[in-house]
Amino acid sequence: MKKIFLPLVLMLFAQATFAQQLSLNSQYMMNRFVLNPAIAGNYNYVPINFNIRKQWDGINGAPVTQSLSAHSYLGSNVGLGGYFFNDVTGPTRRTGMNVSVSYQLKLNSDFSRKLSFGLSGVFFQHFVDKDKLTTNEPDDIAITNGFNNQFCPDANFGVYLSQTNKYYLGFSIQNLLEVKKDLFDMNRLVDNPVERTYFANGGYTFKLNDDFVFEPSFLLQFQETTPVQMDFNGRFGYRNKFWLGGSYRMNDAAVVMVGLDFDDFCIGYSYDITMSDIKNYSSGSHEINLTYRIYKKGALRQNCKSTPLFN
Repeated sequence: MKKIFLPLVLMLFAQATFAQQLSLNSQYMMNRFVLNPAIAGNYNYVPINFNIRKQWDGINGAPVTQSLSAHSYLGSNVGLGGYFFNDVTGPTRRTGMNVSVSYQLKLNSDFSRKLSFGLSGVFFQHFVDKDKLTTNEPDDIAITNGFNNQFCPDANFGVYLSQTNKYYLGFSIQNLLEVKKDLFDMNRLVDNPVERTYFANGGYTFKLNDDFVFEPSFLLQFQETTPVQMDFNGRFGYRNKFWLGGSYRMNDAAVVMVGLDFDDFCIGYSYDITMSDIKNYSSGSHEINLTYRIYKKGALRQNCKSTPLFN
């Protein structure tokens, strides 16, 4: 029984770990830095962003993700940022951080249009909480000694073209090194590479009148071994204080989003309406995003505040 049960458990954990290599967010437009290291230092304020997501509400052990990030312009065309994350799925957890550096090429006189390149070092650990496992045999040695809690290094790279309050277009590659680790101490019975993932992301802000703006955007995500995922998004903003939007994630979910801005502080909430077969077991996914902006001394506050939630 042990020889049959353990490979099945490991197969399920491998699939869960693979699915959670990169956490899923619906409000990435509130913090595009998590998708692309080239965005580090692109604003004339320091955004401190906290995000928490509970996916597939109603399913025991479904993914829960927390993240905290910040980035800043240092001067001499250089930006610096950091990102901490914690993904929990059942008994598995992925915890880590990255440090990003960007270099920005000035494309016009006031530096509102720029081309940025970014590189980040990533460090994370896979962990399996054996106390959360239920086995047929108590203290089964094949389970208690069957996992490696591994520390994994990796790297991300990105390119980002933008004009303040107008448009942005970015491309990034995450998990450049495709680190392969034997997470399950099974002599490579389970192949668990951290696969390279590609992102393309873009949007444009239309000023409809003195009160309203509209931003359509998209996100394309793909790996070499999985189907392409495409998101289509749209947000309406009103007087810099309120925005309402929606998103369609192909073959997965429709998302409703709302945000409020209180000068230096803004909050966003999204609800994913599951459209896949999981809808039979889950009532949807919830996500909250909080951002606090620290303006640097002498910064042109009004310029970057014209559409802050869309910046």
